[in-house]
Amino acid sequence: MQPATMIVEWLLITLLIVGTGFLLFRARTARGLRLLCALFVLAVLAAAWVWQARLNRNLESRARLNAPEIGRPGEYAGSDSCRACHPDQYTSWHRSYHRTMTQIASPETVRGNFDQVTLTLNGEPYHLERRGGEFWVDMPDPDWTMQRKNSPPKTNRAPAAAADPSAPPRVQGRITMLTGSHHMQACWVDNQHGNRQYNFPFIYLFESERWVPRHTAFLRNPDEHRWVQIWNVGCINCHSTGGQPRPTGPPGEFDTRVAELGISCEACHGPAVRHVRLNSDPQRRYSRHFQNQGDESIVNPARLSSKRSADVCGRCHSVHAPDDETKWLADGEGFLPGESLEARMKIIRGFRSPAAQRGSFWSDGMVRVSGREYSGLIKSPCYLKGDLSCLSCHSMHQSPPVNQVAKGMDGNAACLPCHQSIGKNLERHTHHAQGSSGSLCYNCHMPYTSYGLLKALRSHQISNPGVKESLQTGRPNACNLCHLDKTLDWTAQTLSAWHQTPVEDLSPEEETIAASVLWALKGDAGQRALIAWHLGWQPAQETSGRAWMPPYLAQLLEDPYPAVRYIAGRSLTRLPGYDSFAYDHLAAPAGLALARERALDIWAATAKPAPNPALLLDDKGRLRQEDVKKLLQSRNHRIVELHE
Repeated sequence: MQPATMIVEWLLITLLIVGTGFLLFRARTARGLRLLCALFVLAVLAAAWVWQARLNRNLESRARLNAPEIGRPGEYAGSDSCRACHPDQYTSWHRSYHRTMTQIASPETVRGNFDQVTLTLNGEPYHLERRGGEFWVDMPDPDWTMQRKNSPPKTNRAPAAAADPSAPPRVQGRITMLTGSHHMQACWVDNQHGNRQYNFPFIYLFESERWVPRHTAFLRNPDEHRWVQIWNVGCINCHSTGGQPRPTGPPGEFDTRVAELGISCEACHGPAVRHVRLNSDPQRRYSRHFQNQGDESIVNPARLSSKRSADVCGRCHSVHAPDDETKWLADGEGFLPGESLEARMKIIRGFRSPAAQRGSFWSDGMVRVSGREYSGLIKSPCYLKGDLSCLSCHSMHQSPPVNQVAKGMDGNAACLPCHQSIGKNLERHTHHAQGSSGSLCYNCHMPYTSYGLLKALRSHQISNPGVKESLQTGRPNACNLCHLDKTLDWTAQTLSAWHQTPVEDLSPEEETIAASVLWALKGDAGQRALIAWHLGWQPAQETSGRAWMPPYLAQLLEDPYPAVRYIAGRSLTRLPGYDSFAYDHLAAPAGLALARERALDIWAATAKPAPNPALLLDDKGRLRQEDVKKLLQSRNHRIVELHE
């Protein structure tokens, strides 16, 4: 609001109150007095309304002051322009998590506690507070942190005094934006470098309702505590629509703008200014509607070819890089729905790329992280030889917002129309009872071998299960992720009998010890995270039994990686007798050890597992501790950093 407008507004309100008060003082009759009293109350209410409206406008403008500018050239109309003609589609999009990929921080959107909270990281305090409708943090200067991100953290000292020359300078930053609204929420802090946004180094987890250091919510090197990101170049592609980073002259400064924060209607349908203008003519609009004609002024992914419709999703859900980084920094990615994705950017396909070194792929080139499903789809035979696309199973407008799986596509409906011979005798192909988890196509051909958001997720590269993949890449196979109590040898012999799969050469351990036990005790952090999650997966528990699982989850409660500990703690509470098990995955080592002992005590007092050599259970159902210790001593300690 302009200052002149504010002055006029308040002058009129003041005159109204003063004038009414004067007339009230001069009133001669009771009726006149009542009338003037009513006018006076209305004047006061009007003043309060104007004051509150002004406050709200001020808060909104201040929150957006250093946020990326919303609105940009390029014929973008904004999602609100779609609502009048497409109310149902607008509503289904509006309730989706795509819309809230990035939001302006406000009392309605912030989930974390800012009520005079103090958090500590690397020995430094972070003080959170709410000021009216704004959220502020007193913290070490992010620029200082970024410059020293590889220096050893000072984890064993008290917060530094202001006079300590080794202490970082402190700044007060406002939480301007938020990303994430499904499992966790990250906060972004404004600063004096244009509208550059730094990550606040804590994340709020919805499931446990707590703040955790940001690096502990991801599968990253547990010894690297300083992780600084800039939203303008790190998140803008997939957490906004039509983003343009636009660094300015001074190093580190940005004048970023976006068509819209979050994934808006135009991210999938393309810029809509021309479409809105043309369809302001009712005759044109209704003639196309009743004749079921397409509209060349907008893109409908459902009317595109399978490859081009998948490209719309692949713009975000792929491992990719810009063709021309300088052009990208100035203008953004440039991809528009309906175009070929590979004509606009480099799609990174395999483990020899730099992205693989950051942990995006298994060693055979299969993508292994969340949010990159397109990179798996385009290697699938059903895509390469058929018409499978993202829209074969998913829908933005006819699905629940949790996973966007289209209505009726949560079973075998997407597969059997093309594989009719299998559908005619499903049990003959699957060797599992119809209606069981083992008869679902995706449990065998799209197992949970990707990782992200503190859980396992389905691979979107359709493949056949086999022991060979586990031996060559370390990736757990579908059979042993459900039959957690079985060895790799059991899987190899079973697949050989069912599908004539060649039997691989195995080590004595692989022949005699359950694959899940080997991965949980000897595997790297990525394998341990997947097994920790599957030990809490109901189909695997029902297939493999539950009584033997607690000691292996108890062992993972002390894992070096906080993310693995978190997943193990959650899975443990899904076992009988542990539903109220109290556990803090960020406790000190002594606390973690104590939690492990408590979990084992509960198991010893309640569980009666049957003897099972493959699970290292002796003839009395007790754990063979020496064998467990031996496997732990040969654990793979390589650093794992998965790039979600």
